[in-house]
Amino acid sequence: MDIIKKILIDDLDAINLREARDGKPHFNSQFLANHPYLCIGMIAAYLPLAIILWYAPYFGPYWTAGITILFIVLASVLLFDVKPVYHFDDIGVLDLRVCYNGEWFVTEPVSETALNQILESKEVPASIKQEISRLLALKGMLSFYDIYHIAYPEIPALTRTALATQN
Repeated sequence: MDIIKKILIDDLDAINLREARDGKPHFNSQFLANHPYLCIGMIAAYLPLAIILWYAPYFGPYWTAGITILFIVLASVLLFDVKPVYHFDDIGVLDLRVCYNGEWFVTEPVSETALNQILESKEVPASIKQEISRLLALKGMLSFYDIYHIAYPEIPALTRTALATQN
């Protein structure tokens, strides 16, 4: 493992520990405080449905109770929050994990300690240090993706083109 990867993994571990990122669902009542009109709207939209279910001859009280329980379960899901664990291997990867985790590696800043460790390390090439210093002066902060893109640039694969035959 090279030194930049080790430093970034250590910084990610510190962030995961500091922000209690464990990938498990936790109860969070902030949804009610942040979106009171959405919660009121959900209940207001459900009440006519419950009335229709109650008085419809082919549904009745059992269906109303069952669908009300389903509504409560689905609405309570909004009260849970998941803080996904940040992994080095997720940096720069665009797949289904982005739907769950988001592109955290673009917005999450690398700590000053980690940047200083990279810049002071004798194992890091001078060209990488120079580019990191240049970007740091330009942007004021660097994200994990910035460091990753500098240290591990994408090298396009050679593509072979097949000749098409014509009739």
